[in-house]
Amino acid sequence: MLLDNIKVLHSRSDPYPHDRLISRLVLWIFPKSVKPNHITIFRMLATPFVFLFIIRNDFLVGMPAFVIVAFTDVLDGTMARMRNQITAWGTLFDPIADKFLVGGVLFILMFKYISVYIAAAVIILEFVVIIGGWLKGKNGVVVSAGKWGKTKMFLQVVGVSLLLLSVLLSSPMIMIIAEWTLILSISFSILNIFEKGFVG
Repeated sequence: MLLDNIKVLHSRSDPYPHDRLISRLVLWIFPKSVKPNHITIFRMLATPFVFLFIIRNDFLVGMPAFVIVAFTDVLDGTMARMRNQITAWGTLFDPIADKFLVGGVLFILMFKYISVYIAAAVIILEFVVIIGGWLKGKNGVVVSAGKWGKTKMFLQVVGVSLLLLSVLLSSPMIMIIAEWTLILSISFSILNIFEKGFVG
């Protein structure tokens, strides 16, 4: 099935409030020849290097690397909306790249630094979204990220960033904040699943 024939649901072409800020601060750096899908592909290729730093316990590099790579999720979305370059491919693979990054980092850390139950809940719910998206894709439909999904992703990135910072600084207090941020993200993950129509 060609992606060109896939119907994209709930795709927003109007810029979000943060899009204009990101455009003024960062987007001008990238020439028109750089497409949002190029940014998504970069995130996919860079993610294994983030994993490598974390596996080696090099959190001094791993934490900023995670933040930078995670920021490309904001960047490609802003670029797509501000430059009118939204595609079915980007709508499908952008969230997969996000889940690969966040889920992979949590999987690496969950047996040593964070509650297995929290990390497993985040990862399992992300798998539910991937499977639900795949099933809808088979029917020629791609559901773009909604407000709950974007909020969930923001909380996950903040939670994982705080988690890495807590390990770097050996701070139990930051670890607690990180865990509660991830717990909050679980609530939005559930709302995201219902919003996309994967349940019910």
